[in-house]
Amino acid sequence: MPSGIVSLQRLHWRDGERIDAAVQRFATTGEGAVHRVPADNAVIVRLRVGRFRVLATLDPWDCVMRVWWVYVV
Repeated sequence: MPSGIVSLQRLHWRDGERIDAAVQRFATTGEGAVHRVPADNAVIVRLRVGRFRVLATLDPWDCVMRVWWVYVV
């Protein structure tokens, strides 16, 4: 199972719901508290959702956003 799903499932469902909504909103509109780090073939994104951070990559060639990890700060 992908690590993004595993880390999200370990949280309380209300936190998971809020994080999922923020990720969906960012993926569709670009809205959110985001720190972007350019990489070779993708863009690494750290999305802030309250006390949580979502580590993801944006692949401009495939138009795909992959969530790798959700963690608490």
